[in-house]
Amino acid sequence: LAQVLAAYNIPIGSSLDGPKELNDLQRGVGYYDKTMRGYEIARDNGLDVRFICTFTAQSVKFKEDIFNFFLENGLTLKLHPALPSLRSESSDEWVLDSKEYGNLLIFLLDKYLENMDKIEVMNIDHLCKGVFTRRGTVCTYVDCMDSTFAVGPDGSIYPCYRFVGMPEYVMGSVYDHPSMDDLAQSDAWKIMHQFKDYVDRECKGCPYIDFCRGGCPYNALVPNSGKIEGVDPHCTAYKMIFKEITDRINQDFMGSPAMAMNPFQSEPAKDTKPGIMPLIFRMM
Repeated sequence: LAQVLAAYNIPIGSSLDGPKELNDLQRGVGYYDKTMRGYEIARDNGLDVRFICTFTAQSVKFKEDIFNFFLENGLTLKLHPALPSLRSESSDEWVLDSKEYGNLLIFLLDKYLENMDKIEVMNIDHLCKGVFTRRGTVCTYVDCMDSTFAVGPDGSIYPCYRFVGMPEYVMGSVYDHPSMDDLAQSDAWKIMHQFKDYVDRECKGCPYIDFCRGGCPYNALVPNSGKIEGVDPHCTAYKMIFKEITDRINQDFMGSPAMAMNPFQSEPAKDTKPGIMPLIFRMM
């Protein structure tokens, strides 16, 4: 199978939450060894493999260990915060608080800038590019309705892969060859557009609306039992990291406050945070 995927240049992904002990605590004993065996097979066949690392209320306490694990093993880091689910309440004990998530993103921004030539942190890349270009670059931060869909094993069409298997979010079936107008008649389509309208109305004064768009509609539906009564619960985290990136960009363009007061200073003040523009220029 790995040879077939490699022949067609198909990248693959899996989940890996850090060192073996932390990973197996969250995903079950034996998961780490099984995943790494598969990774070695894929790598030996020339496949591009990337992992999603889920940070939970428990694992975030070991964020430095997790970052160093990805750094030392030459792995690309893409993170996912543990969130509540529309399917079950059993995940609540793992849910990452929004402010904690914001602090995590700022921590990873700093670590990334210190090790930019050694690791790729995909989330930070996307966030920085979004702030700099003033538009979201991944589905979480754009109006995904009308352009993003998922197809379940039975041919059912959903607004996103996160809704797959949930009958109330079926928009149609590929076997019926529906048009966009047909999909627009579904309740799922309508609720996605309710979210867009809500964001346009409630977030219009937010300085980050153009490259946030209220976050993920699925996340917004979860705490309100499937109703649109708020934006993505990680709004606080998004504001924290967007402000941090914006401040870093301004610092790079305008100079730090210390530099502004003393234009002849040859070195930045010791408390000046790492510049962000080298990372942004690398992505553009």
